[in-house]
Parts: sequence; structure tokens; C-alpha cells
Amino acid sequence: MTGVTPGSMTSLLDTALGAIFWALTLATAAVLLAFIFTTFVPLGPMGLTVTAGDEGTTVPVPRAYILFALGAIFAYLGGFALVLRQQRAMIQTLGVGDPFHPRNVSRLKQIGWTLAIVTGGSWIGQNAVSHLVRGALEPPGLFDLVTPTFAVLIVFVLAGVFREGARLRRESELTI
Repeated sequence: MTGVTPGSMTSLLDTALGAIFWALTLATAAVLLAFIFTTFVPLGPMGLTVTAGDEGTTVPVPRAYILFALGAIFAYLGGFALVLRQQRAMIQTLGVGDPFHPRNVSRLKQIGWTLAIVTGGSWIGQNAVSHLVRGALEPPGLFDLVTPTFAVLIVFVLAGVFREGARLRRESELTI
């Protein structure tokens, strides 16, 4: 029987995912606090300073843009923290020798939906920023969605494979 034993690859992967998960969780919480602070604490005018040589130009940045950026960063980091949480749960079932656990099917579906939402939200956000601040960011094209879309589709196909694996395992347990 395989397991999460000290020194095993599964143990190493679980530890690495755990560290990254907690780092993302802390970063997400920090961004949320910054969002709340920026929303409710009156601040003076905020500006972005661009320097070229000895001279600098200050460009005013509206609070709404900063809140939009903080909200997007929060969603992005939080989404990937959720993905890592589900991956860690799947690694733990692998560690106890039960990779086709029925819960892994729903975990994979949650990962797929989270990746789809983060990808779509990022694409929409980049388009919004490119239209709000002309010239600051090149608007993404539909071609930019090809690779992430295939990744999401692969995750949903894997969920189907895991569902079939769980069904076969259940049938073999009933066979005497």
C-alpha cells in the first residue's frame, strides 16, 4: 500500500503544495485587506510617477482603477488558492492509495470551473483595462484563450476519467 510517508514523492508534493497554498492564502488576505483599506479610508490623490532620466511625470490614478486592480488580484490569487486546496485533497487520496475516490471527480470539476472563471475574468479584465487606459495595455485577442481553454477541457476530461475509474472500482469491490 502506498502512502504519504516521509521522503516519498507524494509527501514532497503535498508539502510543496501546502506551502504554496498558504503563501497564496496569505497574499490573498493581504490584498483583501488592502482593498478594504482603500475602499473605506480616505486617501489623498494617488499618482503613478513615470521617470525618464532626471525628470518624472506624475499621472493621477483614480481610486476606482486601484480598486479594480486589487479586486482582480484578489480573485486571481484566491482562485489559485482554491485550485491548490483541491489538488492537496487529491494528493492525500493518492497517498492513501485511493486516487479514484469519488470526491476527486467533484474536486476536478471544481478545479476546472475555477480555472475557467479565472481565465475568463482575466481576459475580460485585460480587455476592460485596455479600453479604459488606451495604450497602456494591448487588448488580448481570442487566440489568447486557446491554451487556457484546452487546459480547462483537459481537466474536465480527467474528471470523466476519474468518474469512470471510481465506477470501475465500485464494481470490482462488489465482485466476489
